[in-house]
Amino acid sequence: MNHQQAYRVQRLILIIALMLILFGDTGMNAVFSFSHQPQSIWFYPQLVVALITAGPNLLLMALGAYQLRRTALTVPQLIRRVLWIMGGITLFSLAFYLEDLVTQGSLTSFNIAGFFTALAQAPVGFYDILYELLGFFVTLPLLRVIAHHASLAIQQYLFWAELVFIGMVPILVYFTGLTTISVNPPLAITAGCFFALMGYWLSQTEVLHRITREHLLVAWLLTCGCYAVMVSVTMYQVNLEKNFDLISSQPFAQTFQAIPCLTLWVTIATWIMNRPRSKAVRRHNFVQTGYGDLLVAGLLMAPFMVINRLLTPIIGAWWSGWLWTSAVLIVSVELVWLLRHVRWLQRLLPDLFGGSQSIGGSVNAQKN
Repeated sequence: MNHQQAYRVQRLILIIALMLILFGDTGMNAVFSFSHQPQSIWFYPQLVVALITAGPNLLLMALGAYQLRRTALTVPQLIRRVLWIMGGITLFSLAFYLEDLVTQGSLTSFNIAGFFTALAQAPVGFYDILYELLGFFVTLPLLRVIAHHASLAIQQYLFWAELVFIGMVPILVYFTGLTTISVNPPLAITAGCFFALMGYWLSQTEVLHRITREHLLVAWLLTCGCYAVMVSVTMYQVNLEKNFDLISSQPFAQTFQAIPCLTLWVTIATWIMNRPRSKAVRRHNFVQTGYGDLLVAGLLMAPFMVINRLLTPIIGAWWSGWLWTSAVLIVSVELVWLLRHVRWLQRLLPDLFGGSQSIGGSVNAQKN
């Protein structure tokens, strides 16, 4: 897979991931409004919520495919990158906190304690993902070693470990009554590393060439099975506890997303590999600005909610939520593109206003 093909796989996956992340963060204003609808439609909203939980995993796959192909960062470069990401989360939190105070008309009530509360808690969906990105960069040196030197047997072992211990065990212990379905932080960190590594390995041409149509068909059948298990188990809990609001919590779907995410990646990668050669990758492009797009989109969610308010009575929360999300993503991308032309901002945040590294890489990534 050449660097153009690798870039296009990453870009399409990143667009899907950001759309799912943004749509999931619309909360009760769009997707989770399903929990207030009659139980006769229980399957459809639960399936939608299960699909949305794949967004962060797809984001980490695209991030892993990009970062693990690049030349290894030195220790000082890596430390600076982590500090800049921490700074980005802090600045994003401050902007969100001020935005919230302005919309409530209580800007005079600004205080440090309230700011740190916002830093740790709101908006939960975005912060969870930003902290996952931070964790990814902290473990990046180790991930590079594993990605470039792991044997095929180790790669297969990691896949089955993810599927069995992070995917199936929570469901089994739930049905046996040992505990509720949950994922503790070590398992969540392991899952994040897993998806980053899989994004890198599944970008290799020799891996993709070994995948046949029969393999892909089986993968899609298993994907349907994964979502069937997620939906049926959650709805079992909903009916058992007579609490339909549990549909919005989806407490375990992120643990069972390995096969669906990998299936989608392989499908897109094989499709792009079989397409005619396309235009060259632009120097400043969407994949490089993915982190910045996520930050800016988080700030635009609240102001753009007017789209949801105006259109919900006309076309419903579902479609107005998607239009709201699409508008936020498009404007975020264009805004980041404009800000990159301001010279003094180019050093502000990584992958936001600066950087001109090539995307993707050659068929055989550099061994570091």
